[in-house]
Amino acid sequence: MLIALLLLTAPVDRDVLLELLSVNTVRGHEADALRPVLERFKAAGIPAQLLESEPGRGNLIARIKGTGARKPLLLLAHIDVVPVEGQKWNTPPFTPTEKDGYLYARGVTDDKAMASAIVDVALGLAGQTLSRDVIVALTSGEETGGFEGVQWLLKNHRDLIDAELALNEGGDVVVSDDLSRIEAVKLQVAEKTYQSFRLVVHGPGGHSSVPPMDRDPVLQLSRALVKLGAHRFPAHVLPEVRAELSQAARTEKPPLSAALANAVRTAPRVTPADEKVISSDRILNSRIRTTCVTTQLQAAPADNVLPTTAEAVVNCRILPDTTPQQVGDELRKVIGDPGVELSPLDVLGAGGEVPLTGAVPDAVHAAARKLWGDVPVFPSLQVGATDSRYLREAGILAYGVDTAPTSLEDTRRGFGAHGANERAPVKWLHPGTEFLREVVKELVK
Repeated sequence: MLIALLLLTAPVDRDVLLELLSVNTVRGHEADALRPVLERFKAAGIPAQLLESEPGRGNLIARIKGTGARKPLLLLAHIDVVPVEGQKWNTPPFTPTEKDGYLYARGVTDDKAMASAIVDVALGLAGQTLSRDVIVALTSGEETGGFEGVQWLLKNHRDLIDAELALNEGGDVVVSDDLSRIEAVKLQVAEKTYQSFRLVVHGPGGHSSVPPMDRDPVLQLSRALVKLGAHRFPAHVLPEVRAELSQAARTEKPPLSAALANAVRTAPRVTPADEKVISSDRILNSRIRTTCVTTQLQAAPADNVLPTTAEAVVNCRILPDTTPQQVGDELRKVIGDPGVELSPLDVLGAGGEVPLTGAVPDAVHAAARKLWGDVPVFPSLQVGATDSRYLREAGILAYGVDTAPTSLEDTRRGFGAHGANERAPVKWLHPGTEFLREVVKELVK
């Protein structure tokens, strides 16, 4: 009984966040991270269970009952994280460290702050009268395709997470560079399609001391990769990014601000001059075009062996108005070499889109106005990939929000998701939770 009382009186969002960050959930151990969270729900009298798709790959599902006047709301966050190997961290990545006003740890922005905020908000709903059930899903395996998490739940336990609406990662609450104020709130309404391609070139193999002079699979593959690296997919402005570019035009400095303003005015067309300027900023460049980049290379198993195959993986993030088939066809055309085999890897589905107006956009506008006044709120395109694509394919209207406000400068410097020294401003973590709380309150009243 004493333990239950302590769990209920602790500062939930911060304590849960520190607990989750302290468990290394790179491709496993999600169940270990979620067991203390499960106890919190049980202590609050909220029905909850931990389902393992594989040993250790835990998915926590909890449900706060409503009147049933409206269909359920799903609150989703993944608790697996990407690896840290090869990155130079200044603090231990799985020991959350507060330093200079920031909390450093792998997963603090992607996606454990969202998970801790959801737990806090959900526990606060216990005993309230709600117009709809609120479902909590804290899941595994998002970073590797959702096979152990959302995909598995949809296939095997659809009834447990079936909902009309969902709030997931993917939005942004942008803080000024000096961390003094909120500058913008971005609601994710669409995302790029994630698709990787494998490139393979075959060679005769043999001893490295007597290489053939007419064939080298590594050089042949390298020539193809250089062509792909130089290729630029057409730039254009989709409706989902127009407001985001318009806001950036007001906050960036010339010549970028002028180029953005021109691109908004000429949308969907982007002039060559404006494209050149916008493309110099990697964040904004990703909003106006499909991108492909080489991420993996493999050749011989030893330094004195000629490779029988040279292979590369190219990862593409595809705008919603383009298909992976179209991108694959264009890559083959750019390479222009039939000796380079190109094939898609796992097909993870289209990113999908949801309406720009409706209950969730209204709730986000109302929450931002209540907490931060006249701050700009607008739809955005997620250039990464989230589990929302599977929910959208299943007919659930999944939107992306944010509970870990960060600055654009931090993102540009690589301190955000997947980067070394991933961090979030401490002063804005709890306000991020309060933002989610206000959004949910609007959706369940």
